[in-house]
Amino acid sequence: MTAVADQLRALLPPEAYDGAAPMLAALIRAEASGLDTALLAADRLEDKIWSDNGAGLDDWERVLGLPDPCLAFESLTVRQRLAAVSAKLRGVGGQSRAFFIELAASLGYSVTITEFHPPRAGHCRAGDPIAGDGWTSAWRVNAPAVTVFRAAAGSAAAGEALSVWGNKSLECRLSAMAPAHTTLIFGYGAN
Repeated sequence: MTAVADQLRALLPPEAYDGAAPMLAALIRAEASGLDTALLAADRLEDKIWSDNGAGLDDWERVLGLPDPCLAFESLTVRQRLAAVSAKLRGVGGQSRAFFIELAASLGYSVTITEFHPPRAGHCRAGDPIAGDGWTSAWRVNAPAVTVFRAAAGSAAAGEALSVWGNKSLECRLSAMAPAHTTLIFGYGAN
């Protein structure tokens, strides 16, 4: 007997029903089996509701329009795909440096951002780089020369590479989210 069958049997009034009677026991087993199936289906559905466990990853990607068009032919790991879903869900929009640094971090990248300003009296010092008026809407995303994504138990699929590296998903997502009037420059390594 299952725990559900035992619970159903405990609900019977003891003075009116004999839980060990063959017909009643068979009926209880059948009802318990149906309830066990329903509980299992509910657990599977609950797994698919949350995007971070990968159970419904294909559905999340379909709904969110992922992978991004610039990554359509790239081979991404399950971990990178989960990070892209998370970044798209969390990245509703913003124009601050903090927003883009957090967006990059949700994709697994550690970055800083440099903003360029035209020279203005009282704001520049000797030795500061000079950026003309064309640079007022430009900013550079500074990332490590190489970012490596290593497979981790529980977040890798069979046949997947143990390590992948590259910055294509960083460039793709940040470029898609950048305000239209800005020019994005990506710098890797020591900048």
